[in-house]
Amino acid sequence: MKTIAIKLAEDEFRELNEFIKRKNYPSESEFIRHLILSSLDSDKKEKNGWMVLAEKSMEKIWNNEKDDKVWRGYLLLPRKI
Repeated sequence: MKTIAIKLAEDEFRELNEFIKRKNYPSESEFIRHLILSSLDSDKKEKNGWMVLAEKSMEKIWNNEKDDKVWRGYLLLPRKI
C-alpha cells in the first residue's frame, strides 16, 4: 500500500478528528481512503449515467424501420460459395 501526506490547518484537523469520531471511522486514513474510493466510484457511475443517456437518445436512430428493411435485404442475400 502507498502512503500519501496531506497538510491541514489546525482547526481543519480538529474538525476532521471530531467528524471521524462522530462517524466511528477507525482512523483518519480509513476515512480519507473511503472518501477517495467513494469519489472514484461516483465518477464511474457518472460516466455510466452519461452512457445510458446517450444510448437512450440514440434509440430513435437505432430502432428505425426503414434501416431494418434495408439491412435485412443485405443480410438475407443468398451467398455464393
